[in-house]
Amino acid sequence: MNYWDAKVIREQLDRKLESLKDFATSGMPKQGWIRTIRDAVGLSARQLGEKAGIDQSRISRLENAEKDGSLKLSSLQKIAQGLNMRFVYGFVAEDSLEQMVRAQAKKIALKRLKQLNATMRLEKQGIPEEEQQKVLGDMVEKILIDQPKDFWDATDE
Repeated sequence: MNYWDAKVIREQLDRKLESLKDFATSGMPKQGWIRTIRDAVGLSARQLGEKAGIDQSRISRLENAEKDGSLKLSSLQKIAQGLNMRFVYGFVAEDSLEQMVRAQAKKIALKRLKQLNATMRLEKQGIPEEEQQKVLGDMVEKILIDQPKDFWDATDE
């Protein structure tokens, strides 16, 4: 996939994921979503178990598994069906996907610029400070367009 197509896809995903940021920052209720929703609608564990096709004794184990993060997606889907809800999961980027990719490209560019500048200084042709930001910007754009196979393998050197 070329840079421009990938950029459009990232921007579209960023717009979709933006609506999840507020939800993601609010965090899971202390009792977990299953118990909180079950209590809010007035369902007992037995009643939810019947609706979801799960034994009542398993409901409390699922509620505990949700709190400790060991609940399987298939179990969450069953519970959602029992609650007459849809189960949705997703990922929310700290910044945006575009910023994530640009930051990685900048790391690579900084590393390359440092190496290039060191080599050029040995030949008494170092890049002047005032030109380094422009060179860095150009390098970032080239890296984004070319996106080498080792793009995400770059170290933090």
